[in-house]
Amino acid sequence: MEMEFVFCVCYEYTELMSKRIAVVGAGAWGGWSAFKLQEAGYEVTLFDKSDPGHALSGSGGKTRIIRMAYGGSPIYTEMVDYAFKAWERYAQEWNETLYHPKEAIWMFRGIDSLYAAASIPLMKEKGFELVETDVKKLRKQYPSISFSDISSAFREPHVWFLEAAKSCGIVAEKFKSLGGQFLKKNVDQLTMKDDQCQITCENDKFEFDQVVVACGPWAKELIPELAHVVHVTRHEVYYFDAPEEYNELPIWVEFREGDQMYYGIPDHFGEGFKLAYDERQWSLEPDKDDRGVTPEILQKMEAVLVNRFPALTSPGLVKHHTCVYENSLDGDFIMDRKSNGRLIYLAGSSGHGFKMGPAVGQMVLDAVSGEQELPSEFSIVRFKETGKIKSQYQM
Repeated sequence: MEMEFVFCVCYEYTELMSKRIAVVGAGAWGGWSAFKLQEAGYEVTLFDKSDPGHALSGSGGKTRIIRMAYGGSPIYTEMVDYAFKAWERYAQEWNETLYHPKEAIWMFRGIDSLYAAASIPLMKEKGFELVETDVKKLRKQYPSISFSDISSAFREPHVWFLEAAKSCGIVAEKFKSLGGQFLKKNVDQLTMKDDQCQITCENDKFEFDQVVVACGPWAKELIPELAHVVHVTRHEVYYFDAPEEYNELPIWVEFREGDQMYYGIPDHFGEGFKLAYDERQWSLEPDKDDRGVTPEILQKMEAVLVNRFPALTSPGLVKHHTCVYENSLDGDFIMDRKSNGRLIYLAGSSGHGFKMGPAVGQMVLDAVSGEQELPSEFSIVRFKETGKIKSQYQM
């Protein structure tokens, strides 16, 4: 399965004869990178201080959404197209349930629908649809959803929700089955020499030909350049009580004024009606801050839920999970290299990176093998002219 990434430029690096590669971080990006490298014949060691997709990581939790609509971005559209195919391919090869198909409805309140409109042409090129739909028709089809304040809406028929933490565990197991080594150790220090990369874990030291750092909010501890361009935020996910018939509702994504975005997945796995948000105003120290319910955030989310689903007045909270986002300043990914190309670092998944795991893994493999360089759009040098934190939905 070949992948063509557009708008990429190649940089000159000393030729790397890498065989021994370390990958730091066993989440969606690190796990898939380790797997793809090991599958290609490299000798890979995967480091993580806990289990793959653990509860405190950016890849933790039960589910993530994979959707094709990406605001007219060619590079993201290409990556998601590859990711859809890869998730399907490996689910079949491994005989594992990694995803669940579901229609999605995109709703816009108080803002124009430019993000959706810009997505349609590129989606069509890949065989995907995003169809503007009469709100009156949606109201009739889904009477439990209130559309009274929605100005425009779109259907995206081909959307899945992915099993997040479970997938990370499966990818790690498949990596190990190919001969990859997983070490449950915290990487304290990364030292780059002329011809070797040294990793220090407490009293242990390991040497490699090349290192890939993909450890989410912890990457800033190993890559100083990320300190001023990555902002770590708190994202609470709630699961509410809802009538059984709500299980048949589509995935919903809602954009509101002030760059607010909310989304939900109907009851899955018997855990309740999922509601989450994409706002960047609440910071989080991943190893220090409490991960419990924040009353202020819960109150706001309950109001959003009741506004959109009026029958769920005073919803009962069944479950809660606090996820951590490591956001780049502009909401886009960071993929770059240093130390004559021996160090590749990935950051800024910004809440929308999980779905891209297989594509990111392939991009890392292509960069290591010399087949194709990392996309110039994701280079860290772009932040010389950027100073504002935003989401990837803001256009």
